Amino acid sequence: MKKINAKAQVQERGQVEEMKQPLTIAVLKDRYQTSFMTPRTSRHRIKRVNFTPLNKINSELDGVTVLVPQLDASLIHAHNRIPAGSSKLIMSFESHLPRRFGLADSTTAVKVMQKRIEQDSCRRIIGMSHYARRTFLKQHADTDAFDVLNNKLMVRHPNCELGPAADRLSDDPFDKFVLTFVGGHFGRKGGCVSVRVAELANERGLPIEVNIISSMAVGGHIWTDPSDPEFFEPYLKLLDLPNVNVLGSMPNAEVRELLGRSHFCMLPTFADTFGYSAIEAMAEHTPVIGTDVCALPEFIEDGLNGLVFHLDSTPTGDWINPGYNRRGEKIFADHFRDETERLAQEITSRLEAFLGQREAMLRLRRFARLTAESMFAAPIQGALWDDLYSRVAEEKKSAPIELDPALDVSSAESVREAFERDGISVD
Repeated sequence: MKKINAKAQVQERGQVEEMKQPLTIAVLKDRYQTSFMTPRTSRHRIKRVNFTPLNKINSELDGVTVLVPQLDASLIHAHNRIPAGSSKLIMSFESHLPRRFGLADSTTAVKVMQKRIEQDSCRRIIGMSHYARRTFLKQHADTDAFDVLNNKLMVRHPNCELGPAADRLSDDPFDKFVLTFVGGHFGRKGGCVSVRVAELANERGLPIEVNIISSMAVGGHIWTDPSDPEFFEPYLKLLDLPNVNVLGSMPNAEVRELLGRSHFCMLPTFADTFGYSAIEAMAEHTPVIGTDVCALPEFIEDGLNGLVFHLDSTPTGDWINPGYNRRGEKIFADHFRDETERLAQEITSRLEAFLGQREAMLRLRRFARLTAESMFAAPIQGALWDDLYSRVAEEKKSAPIELDPALDVSSAESVREAFERDGISVD
């Protein structure tokens, strides 16, 4: 699968595309996530349209939606939620598509969603990661439409605005560390690991403090978490440690500022379809502490732009655990607890080795920022989306779909690949 040479494409095609008439692109006025998978600024008219949130009627219908016909739009770009109808469509997604949420294949909703993405009017299917692509291909491996779907499948990484060009910590001695965890799902995203790191730092006399920005959601429906409501109590008590700062909800601009003043972003996650806090941290020069599951290995490399810790995973990239249906059993709780402890111990030891290592820390920060510039910069990624919108608008809705090998290209599968593409040396 061919990969994006993003900067070259923008330079070669930018002037020609800017001369074309702007299009009207209907984008579902969806949650926070959609902003990462659409242009933040566009030469086209991006029309944010309301939709019917069918999940409010039935939570299992989160993957499908209905919207008023967009007669003035050249095409619709939807993310995760598949709009019913036959309008020309670009469909992006984070992991599974359709999102079934327990619905059987035989249900009307699943049939409607499946037929919609199989139609020629659905011109592109775009995963936000190669992890999403693997998940999608596994999901459809035994379907008659596998080849049809695979032929229109691409990968386009999320995008974000870059922070200031100057590193806020360029003069820092790095003799003490501030770690910042951002994530609503406290257990799934590594909050338990983060506060345990704070406790271990206290025990070892290490100058490490941890910021927590979280709604503290744990257990319940969260697929990675033990379902026993008492399981998380020992970890939640660690929020009272003197080197833990619980900051609650904050505007994104303030979160970005805090990440830029942190030595590491904490994302020792058990499952994450991408990790927006990680790419926003890198955009602020801050390296990431992560795990090697899901999409994270596509943009975090141990010792280059962050620190990466191992979790056993499937070939697709999902964390291996005793299983969703065993979350209420001791075996699942023990596994989660053991992995949390192992990760916390390993992370604390690695951090201790980096304390006071100014040159090593500056190198991590330099390559974290270069990763954001190379892989996620909003102007470059936005121009690629704009080019795609222009191409798809010119295609006949009923024509067979053939991806252009020179233009319909996918994002790099690793930071090394992206750096090589852009001529960035890691020596």
